[in-house]
Amino acid sequence: MKSTIDASNWSLADASSANRILFKKIALRVLPLIFVAYVFAFLDRVNIGYAKLQMLPDLGITESQYGFAAGVFFIGYALFEIPSNLLLDKIGARKTMTRIMVLWGLASAATMLVSTAQQLYLIRLLLGIFEAGFFPGVILYLSFWFPSYLRGRVTGTLLLATLVAPILGGPISGLIMEGMNGVAGMAGWRWLFLLEALPIIIIGVACFLLLCDRPEQAAWLSEEEKTLHHDLMARDKATQDPETDNAHSGEAIFSALVDPRVYVLAFLYFSSALGTYAFNFWLPSMIQKLGVASITHISLYAMIPFSCAALGMILVGRSSDLRRERRFHYCVSVLFGAAMLSLSTLSDSLGLSLALLSGAAFGFSGAIIVCWAIPATYLKGKSAPAGIALVSSLGSLCGFAAPSIIGLAREVTGKDNSGMYAISLIMVVAAVAMLTMMPKHALTVGKPE
Repeated sequence: MKSTIDASNWSLADASSANRILFKKIALRVLPLIFVAYVFAFLDRVNIGYAKLQMLPDLGITESQYGFAAGVFFIGYALFEIPSNLLLDKIGARKTMTRIMVLWGLASAATMLVSTAQQLYLIRLLLGIFEAGFFPGVILYLSFWFPSYLRGRVTGTLLLATLVAPILGGPISGLIMEGMNGVAGMAGWRWLFLLEALPIIIIGVACFLLLCDRPEQAAWLSEEEKTLHHDLMARDKATQDPETDNAHSGEAIFSALVDPRVYVLAFLYFSSALGTYAFNFWLPSMIQKLGVASITHISLYAMIPFSCAALGMILVGRSSDLRRERRFHYCVSVLFGAAMLSLSTLSDSLGLSLALLSGAAFGFSGAIIVCWAIPATYLKGKSAPAGIALVSSLGSLCGFAAPSIIGLAREVTGKDNSGMYAISLIMVVAAVAMLTMMPKHALTVGKPE
């Protein structure tokens, strides 16, 4: 059927209005399910921080063993991230998303069965392997639906799930652990892993039923809308660097591997996210040590720093965009976070400690959002796409480093202080690296046309 849409007869206002309507329709259909899936992805990744409060004494696991178990997830995640994304390109998004979510849901639920540290290591490693590829896969999938000039805000919306998970998931985790403790003879932490894993299996099946691999397969788009979408995406692709068409070639991947800028960017991301994962895995324990016994109350207090993290992501990111500046915003944010984290170790007051930890969370999240605005601007040519993927993979190893550093420090010294100081020092080094190794002209953001 011949499309009734003829762009040559439209005014610019008509075209702009039709474009907005089209992409709003796509966003409302595609984003909600993926957003909810990512909330549970992050929740299943970090709920071990709450489970720890009952699990360690129940299983007799040491602090350093817990730290290794929490972090080993990211070893499997980093190793299998790129292979999983390549598989998506071969078998399609629906099958890939369903495979990822069902398998990681089963692995997360199986955590309820562990009885030794070694079993916990294996399950956490499998969880990382199964979940690998979800975030880059989603980013790739969204690139089928949205042009480059809309992907920033779409990705930003998706990243809010990493804050929704601890803000809302924390109290839910606390209620499950206390309310279900002893039911059917099982500890609350075992119920936690089971009940928070079941929804992601259901969502995985829903993705298979409700998503489609490509826009041209969407039955909920009319033929006119498909034609308009195809034209807009083709026009957007024509404006991109032609070298990115070979982004997955061996030459492009090798170019990224030998580009020193990639490793500097990976270190900047690693450092800014280090504090965030320290929070996700250890904040409940920190609050418990300040005299809060109830797990439900611990989860409610934890909402305060995580809410400040969301505020930092929004305010610092907006300020950086408005001023079109990255270096100053990154350095101030990461140094502020490091200072607040270090000062929090000197306080025995619950109120003051929460205030300092909230300031640290604000700085960490602000640095992360600024950090992710840099690679697409700084990396150019054929190494850009593979380079950005490598930055993500290497930087995600912070999730292994953060709990390992704190767990080892706590076991050796009996306190969190040494681990917090080590993390803060790494952040200071990152600020120095930004100032000395990232050329100022490379971080200049052009004005909008």
